[in-house]
Amino acid sequence: MENLIDIEQARASRKTTGQRTGSGTRHTFFSRSELFQLLNLYSRRVMSGEWRDYAIDHDATQATFSFYRNAAEHPEYAITKLAPFKGRGGLFVLKSGPRRINQSQSLDDVIASVEKRLRLVWSSTA
Repeated sequence: MENLIDIEQARASRKTTGQRTGSGTRHTFFSRSELFQLLNLYSRRVMSGEWRDYAIDHDATQATFSFYRNAAEHPEYAITKLAPFKGRGGLFVLKSGPRRINQSQSLDDVIASVEKRLRLVWSSTA
């Protein structure tokens, strides 16, 4: 026998009970536009030969996008999106290793901090 489920009714009941699909816990994710900005930064640095890998991680309180110079190392930079807390909007934090470099409610400000950081530039012509 088949069970027919009214999708609109199921969605409405999930909204009122606060349930999510899967384990029932809420997670923090990057939006599509945020991912576009992060991948744009990453691709520019890959083309310049500076970065080679990235990782995305998320849980209930934060989502992290990490940039790696080499795959076997610790991330050179990590941009973390913290979940909104008590009526405040989400917060973006830029870290390099254990050091917190910048934090802002705007991803553009955090990405601008990465762009302003000094980079080692070398040339093979001498």
